Amino acid sequence: MFKIFKSQRFFRLWKKILRVINIMKRDYKAYLGGSIILVILIAAAFAPYLAPASPYATDVTRRLAGPSRQNLLGTDSLGRDILSRLIYAARPAMMVAFGAIIISVIIGIVTGLLAAYSGGVFDTIVIFIFDVVRAFPPIILILVLLSVVGPSLASVIIILGITTMPRYGRVVRAETLSEKAEDYVESARSLGANNSRIIFKHIFPNIFASVLVLSGMDMASMIMWEAGISFLGLGLQPPLSSWGVMLQESYQYIQTAPLMILWPSLAIILTMLGFSTFAESLRIALNPKTGQEE
Repeated sequence: MFKIFKSQRFFRLWKKILRVINIMKRDYKAYLGGSIILVILIAAAFAPYLAPASPYATDVTRRLAGPSRQNLLGTDSLGRDILSRLIYAARPAMMVAFGAIIISVIIGIVTGLLAAYSGGVFDTIVIFIFDVVRAFPPIILILVLLSVVGPSLASVIIILGITTMPRYGRVVRAETLSEKAEDYVESARSLGANNSRIIFKHIFPNIFASVLVLSGMDMASMIMWEAGISFLGLGLQPPLSSWGVMLQESYQYIQTAPLMILWPSLAIILTMLGFSTFAESLRIALNPKTGQEE
């Protein structure tokens, strides 16, 4: 009986996945966003093979050079190949985006689920922590924490994850309170299911879609935060390649070499566009009402 239940459950999950895929196949936003994300992920994963030159190799005789056969996007103020630095900069961008979101999602899901299901003092403490974190403007809180712990890739990931966590905690808590009142929870409890099974086997699967969509949209925000923090000098530090570092280095040459600041700006914009459009398509596909008329 247990094996049959597991197979039926797997069949229902697979059916839902196919439904989401079929809906997204009809949405151009899914193709646009997915294509951009795939290109960025390939660039990040295979940067040493795709980059035409070392991102750290300098040639002062060719500093601020325009696009050419040797340097397709030109060179920066130290003669480094801009295309190579753009490709390598995809690595920290993806590491920050995925790393910060994973931290936010894990902490937010655990605290939100437990707070809503247990209630009482623990719920009050969790809500108080969420309110304290959200009471500060995000940029102020992030800059203060980074100035205390020091700029590095790890500190950027952790701090962005912690400061974003209340968003997921509140969403999960609200969804859990709604699901907690449903009849299926009472039925599971009457059949002898313990609290952990009810939370993670029954409630969590029904709220995961909201968390997934929110995390997809926040990917774009993480890209923006990483670039902005690095631009201000509190994120990745030179000579490491980052789109924010590239913006910082090219800002003073905006009049003499405007293309130097154009390329990292386009990389940030396109990456944010990719995650935003794909997340929007995913939100529509995960809506139970989508496709009911067919």
